Amino acid sequence: MFQSKQRLQEDAGRLLEALRDLGEGRYAALFDPKGVLLESPDETREGARPREPEGHPEGQWVLRRLIQAKAEALFRLPAALHGGQEMEDLFADWESDEFFLAFLNGKVGVLVACPDAQRLQDQSGRLLKVLADRLLRLNPAWRLDERGRGLFFGSPRLDTVVIGRPNG
Repeated sequence: MFQSKQRLQEDAGRLLEALRDLGEGRYAALFDPKGVLLESPDETREGARPREPEGHPEGQWVLRRLIQAKAEALFRLPAALHGGQEMEDLFADWESDEFFLAFLNGKVGVLVACPDAQRLQDQSGRLLKVLADRLLRLNPAWRLDERGRGLFFGSPRLDTVVIGRPNG
């Protein structure tokens, strides 16, 4: 069934917000290696309710800057973790948030700043499948992985990463 690009973007925005709500997070973003594509809460949207924990008076713009500055490095996380490669700690300055990340075919990612990223990973399976479906319809280029292989050779690849708080 054909859906307009605007409708698919709206669906992706609602699903991103649902993912943030499920994780009781204060911020979620959809991004590609160039930067942020969608975010929740969208601070420009009327009625947006940011959830700022104590110690984070800066607002979501700090998390947006983190993604924009380190987007390409974020996409290298799944391969680095899978291959046991050393990588700089991209979240070294964050002590009060945990991060849940999901990457679709290595082309587009989701980041959620939340209090319990492992719980969000455990509970988000269905929601991520629906979001992946909408994203693949929204941008056909995301159907191909970084090697140029498409869905004809298998189902989309969804990599998830949990970044917890340091134990200390």
